Amino acid sequence: MNNKTKGILFMILSSMSFAIMQILIALTAKRIPVFEQMLFRNLITTGIAYTAIRRKKAALFGKKENRKMLLLRSTFGFLGMFCLFYATSIGNQGEVAILSKLSPFVVIFCAMFFLKEKPKNYQAVALIIALAGAAITANPKFSTSAVPSLIAFLSSVFAGIAYFCVGALKGKEDPQVIVFVFSAFTTVMTALFTLFDFVVPSAMDAILLLGIGVMAAAGQMGLTYSYSYATASEVSVFNYTGIPFSMIFGFLILSQPIKLTTFIGSVLVIVSGVISFLGEKRSAEKA
Repeated sequence: MNNKTKGILFMILSSMSFAIMQILIALTAKRIPVFEQMLFRNLITTGIAYTAIRRKKAALFGKKENRKMLLLRSTFGFLGMFCLFYATSIGNQGEVAILSKLSPFVVIFCAMFFLKEKPKNYQAVALIIALAGAAITANPKFSTSAVPSLIAFLSSVFAGIAYFCVGALKGKEDPQVIVFVFSAFTTVMTALFTLFDFVVPSAMDAILLLGIGVMAAAGQMGLTYSYSYATASEVSVFNYTGIPFSMIFGFLILSQPIKLTTFIGSVLVIVSGVISFLGEKRSAEKA
């Protein structure tokens, strides 16, 4: 098995892990508060990142000149995670997965407004198709039924800004430091909120909460290994396999129907991802 194939398999494994995490969030949502779920999600990831940094003997909280950007990344990442968890707990898993996959296109918007970068033709086309897919998926009707879709979309906005910050830190900080600072920040914030609304989980809920943390760690490790075996231009598009995984798991485990609008929206968002993927790949080959 060559490295590219390994990279693809790890990316698919990562997407499946995050889709399972979504289901576990939904299964515990009626009994366990969102911040408590987030706390369990981050504890394991924080421990893994801490161990990795200690092995490298790197500074836990990064270089002094990068801490402001690390804080911005952590803040927006925290807001994005909260929105994702909340939308997952009350919404349709397929719809949430689709709308939460728009963060790469938010990065394009950030580059346009903050760096004055003009989007490439393929990026503009992918962006339009992605927004069309999001609009069809959300199917806004200005009612309470639109709330999960709106919050899922906000999770993409916040996550996109966080990823933009990660891009600004590229080459300046070790990726494990970025992961640790974000995970530690989110752990502290969720622990503070959990103090005021802690629910003692049952044995089954404790297992499911532990599963949220394990699946999150597996998803993060899958991403890390995927990008270590292959370039982003070779494997990033397979991150969109999380959409059908979420739709299928939501249908089989939560009995959530797969609506026609959800299916059409998923196809459009995946197509936009493929267009962006192929465009990036051709640009990399020409460089």
